[in-house]
Parts: sequence; C-alpha cells; structure tokens
Amino acid sequence: MTHVISNRGLTLDGGVMPRQWVVPVAFWMLAAISPVIYWFGLRLDDGSDEPLGLLVLALAAWLGWRERAVLRATHRAQICGAMMILGSALAIPHLPPLLRAVLAVAGVAVFLGLHHRAGLLGLMLLSLPVTASLQFYLGYPLRLISAEGAVFLLEMGGAQAERAGAEILIAGKVLGVDPACSGVRMLWHACVAAMGLAAFHRLSWRHTVMIGVMALVLVVPANVIRAALLVLEEVGPWKDSGLIHGGVGLLCFAIFLLPMWWFAAKRSRPAGAAAVRLQVCRGARVLLTASAFFAPILAASTPRHPVSAVAGELPVAFEFDGITLPLEALPPTAAEQAFAKSFPGRLSSHRWVHRQVILREVHTATRRLHPSRDCFRAAGFQTTEAITVIRADGDRWSHFTATRGGERFEVLERVISLRDGSSWTDAAAWFWHALRHPLNGPWRAETVISG
Repeated sequence: MTHVISNRGLTLDGGVMPRQWVVPVAFWMLAAISPVIYWFGLRLDDGSDEPLGLLVLALAAWLGWRERAVLRATHRAQICGAMMILGSALAIPHLPPLLRAVLAVAGVAVFLGLHHRAGLLGLMLLSLPVTASLQFYLGYPLRLISAEGAVFLLEMGGAQAERAGAEILIAGKVLGVDPACSGVRMLWHACVAAMGLAAFHRLSWRHTVMIGVMALVLVVPANVIRAALLVLEEVGPWKDSGLIHGGVGLLCFAIFLLPMWWFAAKRSRPAGAAAVRLQVCRGARVLLTASAFFAPILAASTPRHPVSAVAGELPVAFEFDGITLPLEALPPTAAEQAFAKSFPGRLSSHRWVHRQVILREVHTATRRLHPSRDCFRAAGFQTTEAITVIRADGDRWSHFTATRGGERFEVLERVISLRDGSSWTDAAAWFWHALRHPLNGPWRAETVISG
C-alpha cells in the first residue's frame, strides 16, 4: 500500500479521505449514543453513584489522545464498532440502560481503534456509573468474605471472635461489616488503577487481563486486613484513637497498588510507529446514520417504566416496637405513582402520628427493592451511613439520618418475610437469600420515617 500527503488529505492507493466526512461522522456518533449520554448524566446526579467516573473518562481521553498517532481502526473494525453502536440503539426497548451503555462504549472504542489498548477500553467501561449495581449484587458476598477473613486474622492474634452473617461478635460487641466497608469501592478503585497502569504502559491484551485479575485477587485480602484493623480500633488497644480509621484505607490501597505498578512497569511497551490514517468506510457511515436515526426515536417512544404496579393501601397489619400501628393510608404522590410504574409488586404510604410508614411488597428477588437511602440521596438529601440497630422489642433495623436544608429525618428500614417472619437489614443480603430461597416469599420492605 502506498500513501502520499496531498493538499486535500491523505491518499491511500489513489483514494483520498474526504475531510468533509469528519464532522458528520462525529455528529452521527453523538446522536447514536445520546440516550447513553442522557442516562449517564442522570445516574451521576441521582445520588446512586459518585461522579468519579468523569475523572476516569477524562483519564481515558487523555491517554487516548496521547496514542492518536498509532491507534487506527481498520474498515472491518469500523463496521464492527458501528454495528455495536447500532445494536445498543436497537436494544433500547429490551435491555437495561447499563448493558446498552456497555455495548455503546465498547462500540465507540472499537470504531476509533482504541481497542488496540485494552487498558483504554477498560477505563472507558469503568467510567460508567456501575458502583451502585456492583454494591447491590457483590456487596453482600464481599462483606461475608471480609467478615470471615477478619475473624480468622483476629483469632490468629489470640482474640475470641465469631462471625454471624456479615457481623463480627467480639468482646461482647456486635460489629457489622456495613456496605461502606464491603470493598466494592476499593474494588472499583483497584480496577481503575489497573486499567490506568495498563493504558499508560501500553500493555498487551494478555498482560492487561493479568493485571486486572491481579487487582481482583489483591483487593479481597486488602479489604480483609482493613476490616480486621477497624475491629481492633473499636475493641483493641487502639480503641477510639482515630489513628487507624483515617489511614487504613490508604494503607490497604498501597497493598494492591505497588505490586500492580511493578507488574506494569516491567512490561511497559514503546508507542510504536505511526499508523496509516484510513477514511471512514461507507458501510460504517451507513450503520452510524441508522443508529443516529433510531436511537432518539426509540429512546423517546420507549416507556421508562415498562412494569406496572398497584400503588395504594396494602391490606396488611404492621407492628413496630411490639405495637400494632393504627396506620392511616396516604394518597400516592406523583413521585410514588411514577415509581410504582417500575416496581414489580405493591407499595403504599401511611401516616402514624408524627411518623410516615412506607410498605413495599414483592414476590420475587428484584433489584427494584433497593434501600430507601438511595431514594433520599436521589432527592438531594445528605445521608449518613446505614448502621444496624436493635430496638426495644429485639427487632433489628437499618438506621440512617437524612438532612436537606432545614429538614432532618430519622429513617429505619428492613425487609421481612411474610411467610416465616425472618428479616434482613440490608437489601443486598435479602436479594441473595431470595434468589436461593424463592419460596420464602412474599417479602415486605418496611420503612419508618420520623421527622
């Protein structure tokens, strides 16, 4: 293949890349992924995910720009990437937003040739708002592992400790490995660090997969050590010192960051020779145009809440602190009616003196039965971390405080089986139980809000 530079563009075997295609292709691509961009913005602002994904996306953009001279997509890759983008658009009525976003982001990376650097592709995928989903699906299993590992380390040190679920019984105290200590955020940070190192050092796909596995393997013992140190701060010789809690996160981050840095630095590769610039092939342009046409139409015509639910009074008795409450049903608000359209069950809101009681009933394991703390954060409230408390009647509840301006609410919540009365203070723990024991339902999420 011969190529020369002309005043019209780059000539490839007699063909010239028309510069007038650059702006339309960029426009079509943005239009094709506009539903993903819209969803991305909503998730960053609804309180369920931290906006750190923007920094990761900026890092991927900087590292990708650094490689702009050597990363080029062949016509086959352009068509493959455009097909993935079109698939994401056509899947709007059928797939959840996160899966469509993964498909669209991967398609953009392949279309631009960024897939030649696996670390860049990993950073782009990790920039998506995935923390809340990871916390729901992986949070409880990771908490169990952290609690069991912490008990093992404490027993090796001569302490008498016992695990009960995701809680540690030691020195007459019950210390819970709460969602904030599950290790999900540490796992996300570890993966970002691994992909960033892989992209910076231009690691091959094989070495990128290896450093990614290293991050997954190292984060588990690092979080176990973190949990054990935090227990020692509560009941050990450093009790109430405040020294461990402030630095233990940085210490555990260094545990997996240093070996990953050493691994990546040893396998660093040079940039390589500049690649030949190819024009966007006709097939890819047609696919992008189709994506740009269908994506906005399907996004606008597809209901955001395809599942209907009954919003209103649930014919159930409700006990709180050993007292059967005389609940007064409240008419559903516009927000509750909108939420009911996506809720696979029944929900109702009630008043009792100065408290509000919200009941949600489901018959199967579902991600929609999420913690009410997510709802408060989405409404702009600042919330404390949820902790487990035991009420006067011995029932266990999850407790947090929500504040916004001059408003302040104390919130108690739990999930209870209407079949045998077993209860959970963590929605993720209930979710995994419901998956394993589907006949233990129906279940009811109970939320008590005190102003």
